[in-house]
Amino acid sequence: MGFYHSLAEKMIELKPNIFYIPGENKSRFPFCACLYLRGKNLRVLIDAGMGTRNLAPIKGMGIDLLILTHCHIDHRLNCQEIARVPVWCHTSDAGYLKDRDYFLESMGFKRSGLDLTGLFDFDKKAFSIETDHRLNHGERIDLGGITLEAIHAPGHTPGHTAFLIPEHGLIFSGDIDLTPFGPFYGHDFADINEFLASIDKLKHLEPKVVASGHAGPFSDNLHERFGAYAQVIHDRDQKLLEKLSRPKSIEHFKGRHLYYNAYPDFPDLIRWFELVHIEKHLSRLESMGKVRNENNKWIKI
Repeated sequence: MGFYHSLAEKMIELKPNIFYIPGENKSRFPFCACLYLRGKNLRVLIDAGMGTRNLAPIKGMGIDLLILTHCHIDHRLNCQEIARVPVWCHTSDAGYLKDRDYFLESMGFKRSGLDLTGLFDFDKKAFSIETDHRLNHGERIDLGGITLEAIHAPGHTPGHTAFLIPEHGLIFSGDIDLTPFGPFYGHDFADINEFLASIDKLKHLEPKVVASGHAGPFSDNLHERFGAYAQVIHDRDQKLLEKLSRPKSIEHFKGRHLYYNAYPDFPDLIRWFELVHIEKHLSRLESMGKVRNENNKWIKI
């Protein structure tokens, strides 16, 4: 892809005055990639989880507004370093930014059995973010020569939002990241069917460029990339069905690496995330009439 030039290390100018900032640790958790837009009237940062080192040049250029694609910690890791900047996010995710107990309960951690001591407390003020404006689907922001349009794309979280820049056919897709691993919905408030609908919604916008919070930017074969990303969900359905040749309880799948390979970082969290994925697929397959639950065991129909 022919990018214009690099303004600084790890900062890529995708289009004039639109910069992609990869996160530390190759944009892997607890970091993410972000987007910075320098309009004539407004300078906007989308997400703030790139790490202190990668945030520094953006702070030097100036930030008038921070917009969060969603409430997850890796997308707001560095918020306190720009604490005076107004924060916008979708109305459905705003409550998770300021209430740790509500966030952890809604994510499913309070039923997980995990030790929550210090979990996600990367900063003492990590859950003191007040939302200055609550975005809704279709809302447009004129930055001066650059337009941002909010595209509500739930599934990953209830308020997960992508952003279209119509002048360039560019989408910042947040955690619809088009990675080979596929969609992540390992939290209680996530929803597989909403995720599939959101993937389809972005695909049918027919973007020319897609940058995401953990991969990209992409400009080639985008229709196929969206299709392959959605197909991962259907492949997970099938993989689970194949394991139900005999009735099995949900407990059977703990730590079996059905969807995840062994992961050295955060192993207890990863095992929990996988189990929530399996729970959601079982519920989805049940609604499709492909499995049923009898005496706490799942049976393929």
